[in-house]
Amino acid sequence: MSSYYRLFHLSLGLMTLLGLVSASALAQSGAPDMRPDGVVAQNPAPLPGHGQGGSGQTPSLPVADQRVKRALDELPTTRIGVTPGRFLRLTLREAILMALRNNQDIEVERANVQIAQYNERGSLGSYDPILQATVQFQSSTSPTAQTFIGAEGGAFKRKQLQFTPTLVQNLPTGGNYAITFSNSRETNNAGSAGLSPQYFTTLDFRFTQPLFRNFRSSANERSVKISRKQLTLSDAQFRQRVLTTIASVQSAYWDLVFAIRNLQIQRDAVELADISMAVTRRQVEVGTSAPINVVENESELENRKNAAITALQQITTAENQLKQLILGDPQASEWQAAIEPADDVDFTPVELDVEQALASALRNRPELEQIHLQQELNDIERGFAENQRKPQVDAFAALTFAGLSGTSRIQLPPGSPVLINERFLGGYGTALNNLFSLDFPTYTIGANISFTFRNRTANAAVGRALATGRQLKAQERNLQQGIQVEVRNGLQAVASARQRVEATRAARIAAETQLRGEQQRYAAGLSTTFLILDRQNRLSIARGNEIQALTDYNKAVAQLQRTLGTSLTANGIEVKQSDPTP
Repeated sequence: MSSYYRLFHLSLGLMTLLGLVSASALAQSGAPDMRPDGVVAQNPAPLPGHGQGGSGQTPSLPVADQRVKRALDELPTTRIGVTPGRFLRLTLREAILMALRNNQDIEVERANVQIAQYNERGSLGSYDPILQATVQFQSSTSPTAQTFIGAEGGAFKRKQLQFTPTLVQNLPTGGNYAITFSNSRETNNAGSAGLSPQYFTTLDFRFTQPLFRNFRSSANERSVKISRKQLTLSDAQFRQRVLTTIASVQSAYWDLVFAIRNLQIQRDAVELADISMAVTRRQVEVGTSAPINVVENESELENRKNAAITALQQITTAENQLKQLILGDPQASEWQAAIEPADDVDFTPVELDVEQALASALRNRPELEQIHLQQELNDIERGFAENQRKPQVDAFAALTFAGLSGTSRIQLPPGSPVLINERFLGGYGTALNNLFSLDFPTYTIGANISFTFRNRTANAAVGRALATGRQLKAQERNLQQGIQVEVRNGLQAVASARQRVEATRAARIAAETQLRGEQQRYAAGLSTTFLILDRQNRLSIARGNEIQALTDYNKAVAQLQRTLGTSLTANGIEVKQSDPTP
């Protein structure tokens, strides 16, 4: 135990003795009423800004005279960055909820989950239909030497306006389709041209489907599968961070509770030391004590002041640690408030055998879920690599319908044979009618075949995925073994802390009994001040050990909850992930 805690325990131990020693001296000078055991009935002053705490029953203190008031006034009560009189009362659950809402580490993981959600949505975009359109006007003048064309001056003039919308989409099967609707209007000066202006329309359907390579295992499908697994992986990482944060908040909360109790104990010890010095001075005045005892009391008083100042610093350290976990804004007004823990350390026995605890950890630990997801991601990569080793055989089919119409440039006398079918005479509407009559179809079917000799790229990718799989299996076994060690150590820590609570409680009761016996011996003149001080020291150590054991027990239970992955359910907290804003 450190010297700080030894001073903490020593300060508690001196309280009852000094009250006893002061009884006879104060009785001669108008002291207040005393209990039969010689301890003056007076409650200690509460710590400004915090409630009283302690293990067991703190001995009552004598009424403080001016000397005592000066000693307590010399102790600092304000802390850097904390406004006097401003408090923030928190239960443990409220502190956990604040951390889950405001903690920056939690916010980072929450953002990672949202990023993964956006990535998943983005990967599905490879299957979104795409509408494309081309609008084009072309005017050309070409020289021609052919007289039958009829172009004036040897120049063939042609103007064309074309509008072609196309709808394309990739499919999860690895295939794709395209629907193209082509429209064109053309005019020219060729005398041999039957129609001018001429409207030509086509409706083209094309479909391509891989039969081996990329069949249901295309790069797009691989991207979608990976993004979904990564979303689940991000969620598991988020829950792991939540469990870690909850355990950290619980530990910081109990450290603050202990620090507040410790400061009250140290202040009580300072007050008792000052009373003892006042009593010793009076005993020296009446000749019942040696002057050297005053020097001893002064030294003890200064030591206890030092311990109280150190205890105040520890409150600030513990409080700032808790604030860092629960406050998300460094400019938040709560930084100026003193935190008052509303929950006290309790002792609720935890009964859990090794097999049950290990099963819970293997079922709930996010780390195991993460490595399982990594294995599934590797399986996706391996499946894609194995698919890329296959030959590429892409079947395709196309169906095209055409329509035509226009205005005849040939003027024939009545009764002459018709050179242009009347079906095609008309405007753009006539061309559409001819198109959707489906009388002019064109069918195409076929296959594109590609084979890569050796295919070392795909073979290397398969080998890499297999090696990664073996690596992940080894990591899983190592993680399971590490979790088993953590579970066993956590159960042992809780059991040991529980035994320490019971042992320190029994030790404190025994020390109180021994002190009462020593007080009775002292009253009968069979003991000395040194023996009373020794018994008080033992009692103070026992009380401090009990407080520390209770604090350690609650921290051990919190750590066990994290180890088992049950921190959320144990604290009645449910974490839900909302969809990101589109």
